[in-house]
Amino acid sequence: MPIALITFGLDNVALSQTSFDFDATYNTTAISSELDLGVSKVLITGESTNAPFGLTQISGVTYSQTDLLTGQFRANTDPTVFGLLEEPLGEIVFFGSGDNKLVGSDDITGTIDFETLIATSTGIFTITDGEGQLEGAQGILSFSEVNQLSLDPNIPFTGIATVNGTFEIQYVPEPRSSVTLIGLGLISSIFSFQKSFR
Repeated sequence: MPIALITFGLDNVALSQTSFDFDATYNTTAISSELDLGVSKVLITGESTNAPFGLTQISGVTYSQTDLLTGQFRANTDPTVFGLLEEPLGEIVFFGSGDNKLVGSDDITGTIDFETLIATSTGIFTITDGEGQLEGAQGILSFSEVNQLSLDPNIPFTGIATVNGTFEIQYVPEPRSSVTLIGLGLISSIFSFQKSFR
């Protein structure tokens, strides 16, 4: 009987959900290598001086396809979006010198001005998990970036990316002391009740 009472109490504990704002600017570099179907694999790195939670760095792998007639392009961490079935799934990671991390995927669209070689893009990062104090994080971060491209494949693209939005973390709250005392009182009463019939 005491076990049933305790289990019932734990099963009905409500999760506590907390939202966090994220707003940061990253100086980015991107190295692109061409794959099949006119799709490129893009290695992304970036650094920030104002990122919250110590997430001063960003790195990841995404895939990109450009229409050479219009300059419009799309990037996504899922290579199957572009018909590539053998390439591994990419991801975007926000991290720093501590244990905190945010992990997610991206979906980005943009346009390249072939005269100036400047690319502008917008999109979202879908946060699917985290580490450290951000474990279990989920949310959507908006993204915008301006990149200076290069015709030399040995020179990385450089840009400035702005990332902002919110993400949420669910916590299991600690049992309140009053609930614990009530539980102990019930157990004590049951033992006392049993002793009285011996």
